[in-house]
Amino acid sequence: MMTLKVNGHDHQIDADPDTPLLYVLRDDLKLNAAKFGCGLGQCGSCTVIVDGKAVLSCV
Repeated sequence: MMTLKVNGHDHQIDADPDTPLLYVLRDDLKLNAAKFGCGLGQCGSCTVIVDGKAVLSCV
């Protein structure tokens, strides 16, 4: 079990630590803004902001 703070709210997530952030956001939290694109992190579709920095959530 892990805790993620997303959009100012804490969420308890029961996911394998190796699960890509994109899958946790979309599947567990039902937040669909980040998209799966190329799957390699090259197109930018899976970009999310973490602590003020852009990171790729699909890799």
